[in-house]
Amino acid sequence: MRLVVAALLLVVAGGCSALHRYSNELVTSPRTLFTRAPAAVGGSIGFAVGLPLSVVALPVTTVVYRSQPPETREKLSTFLFPSWVLWKVGSLVGAPFDAVEWVMWRSWQRPPAISAEERERIESRWDGLEFTEYPVTPIYPR
Repeated sequence: MRLVVAALLLVVAGGCSALHRYSNELVTSPRTLFTRAPAAVGGSIGFAVGLPLSVVALPVTTVVYRSQPPETREKLSTFLFPSWVLWKVGSLVGAPFDAVEWVMWRSWQRPPAISAEERERIESRWDGLEFTEYPVTPIYPR
């Protein structure tokens, strides 16, 4: 148990983005049902437990919401933040199953090859994205 807590603290110390990305990967298709099922159940339970906490935290989240610039405000992510955090932490129930799956199956498999059509589709999707989070100031006027 101490090892699991130490591993979770190490993941959290690495930053929230790593925790978020890993908890998302636990419930997606490269993982088998052996890993996805416990992660999904843990995440659902965590979200449900977090709903009352979101209601209790409403005064704090309201202040945070009002202090954000209007163009970047988002109600759901702000007001349901406790539920979101517990959803991601609950998804980590699948982490031991993921470790077993990796040792027994995924470490032995080759990565899937990407076809030329799939690579083109991925590149065109990335080219079409607008990165509104990072505004760019043009050097030369239009």
